[in-house]
Order: sequence, then C-alpha cells, then structure tokens
Amino acid sequence: MSTLLMAAGLATAAAPARAQLLAQVTPVKVSVTARPGEPVTRDVLLTNQSEAPVVVRVRLSDWTLSEQGEMDLVPAGSTPNSLAGRVAFEPREFSLQPGESGHVRVTLSLPADGPATRWGVLLSEMRPADAVSMRFGPRAIIELGTTLYLSRVPADLVRADVTGMDVHPLGDAVSVSVRIRNAGERHFYVAGEIALADSSGTRLGTGQLGKGVVLPGGLRELTWTCECGLHPGRYQVTATLDTGEPQLIVGETWFQWPVPAPVPPPLAQQTQR
Repeated sequence: MSTLLMAAGLATAAAPARAQLLAQVTPVKVSVTARPGEPVTRDVLLTNQSEAPVVVRVRLSDWTLSEQGEMDLVPAGSTPNSLAGRVAFEPREFSLQPGESGHVRVTLSLPADGPATRWGVLLSEMRPADAVSMRFGPRAIIELGTTLYLSRVPADLVRADVTGMDVHPLGDAVSVSVRIRNAGERHFYVAGEIALADSSGTRLGTGQLGKGVVLPGGLRELTWTCECGLHPGRYQVTATLDTGEPQLIVGETWFQWPVPAPVPPPLAQQTQR
C-alpha cells in the first residue's frame, strides 16, 4: 500500500473514467496526547468535490511501516500497538451531495496499561451514489486516510538518535543514507538537512532529507542523493535533524571518493578428502 494513501488529502479515481471522482479529507493526521481513561474527541472533515453525489463508508485499519518509509495496511487489531477497541467514530456511512462536506466524530481513549502509544488510520471510502452511473465508470472508487496517533507520553519526551550514516556511489552521483532510531515510547516526525563538504571545509552541496515518522522502538532511514561531480579526495557529510526536541541532532561521516569497492569475503577452505 502506497504511503500516498496516508499523506494525500486530495485524490482522484484510479481507474479510467469519463469524469473524475474528487474528494478531500481534513486533517490527514491526528496526533493526540491523552490521560488514561479520559476520552478525547476530534472531527474529520470530508468534502465531495465531484459533480455527482457520493456514498461514504468509514472504517478503521492498522498499518505497518518499513525502515524506508513504505506503509502497508493490515486488518484492525492485528498489530501490538493497534487502536482497535480504542476508537469510536460516527457516522460510519453517509451521503454527500456535490460540493457538500460532512463530519466524522472520532473519539479516542487510552488505557493505563499496555503500549504507551498506539496508531491506526481512519479510511473513508467514497463511491458514486448511483452504482450503475456511467459518468464515472463502474469502478470509480477512492479511499482517503487520516492517520491517528494516541499516546500518554508528552510530545516533549521523545528520544531520538542517529545510529549510522552510509555513503554509496550511484554512477557519478553519491547517495547518503541516515538512520534514525526511536528509543522512546512516543512517535515523532523527523525532518533534516544535509550538507556535503570537501576536506578543506568548502561546502559543495546541500539538500533536504524529507520528513517522516519514526515509530516507538523503530528505525527510519532517510536518503539524499547528490550529483556533485566529485573529484578524487576525502569528503564530509553532515546531517542536521529536527525531531521536535529542544536541540537539533547532528550526525556526520567522512568518505573517500571514489568509494572503494567492498572487499569480497575470503573463500571457504575446502575440506581435503
């Protein structure tokens, strides 16, 4: 499942159609800090931007995340940090006329025990109210997601560190990977800048590492590629990361260009018979 489902607030029908099915969800992310046993309510706004009425069906799903940021949807209740049983939402099904908006009331509650942070996604499926309408085609369906986080850990108590930086050649370009670890019990979002300098300290290139979530106990790898046209020599890469903590996190590494080829492992000695 593409991460676009979680990040996009605006979507169109994936299948070819005579007219577009357009909709928007706000917000695309809800992050709630709550005391155990005290319900917290939030509203999700859905807008039908199409020229025909639609039917909306809402459901909860779990999701998993790889170190590279690839998100997969899995059934609600199938992950250790699931929000299943901790989220109530109404209405679960309703209709929207062209240009009309509707609210879904979401109530979240967190127990005193179990994982300190839980997450899931509220999925809102939209399809034409007239199932046989040829204006959109028979398979015109979209699904928008609002990512949900619920934690009893305050946002200022995140624990992040850089566990490594790797440099890889990509032809004439250089790719730098930065690995960030979440050693705490609350999720955080990380964004970063990266800079490349030669051995004299002269800056040769800068860029953005992008932004992504790092789940409790998880690792996340952010990558930057620079087509800087490097000459043979020694270079330094510095990554400056913002995780929401009072202090920025800085990681750095040196590398030689061209990057030396990896040394193959020694061949296993064959047993003489």
